[in-house]
Amino acid sequence: MIDWLQEWYISQCNGEWEHDFGVKIETIDNPGWEITIDLEGTNYILLDKEWIIYEKSRNDWYGYKIANNTFNAAGDPSKLSFLISLFKDIITK
Repeated sequence: MIDWLQEWYISQCNGEWEHDFGVKIETIDNPGWEITIDLEGTNYILLDKEWIIYEKSRNDWYGYKIANNTFNAAGDPSKLSFLISLFKDIITK
């Protein structure tokens, strides 16, 4: 999934988009991962979606939202690839 995300990012870079928008991957203190991907200025338009969380247990969870054409997701420490895959599935449908 990291390779796919790299290629997607490269395909968005046009000399302007990458100056104002992009991809952020951070750790959070739950612990876990958070990713934020700006779609403004791309060919993708996503409808807003309220935050949804799926929690099987305290150590097995993820959630995401879409607001202002920005995808934001978070999950437990084992979910980084899953979160990227979720983004891929949403934009390729």
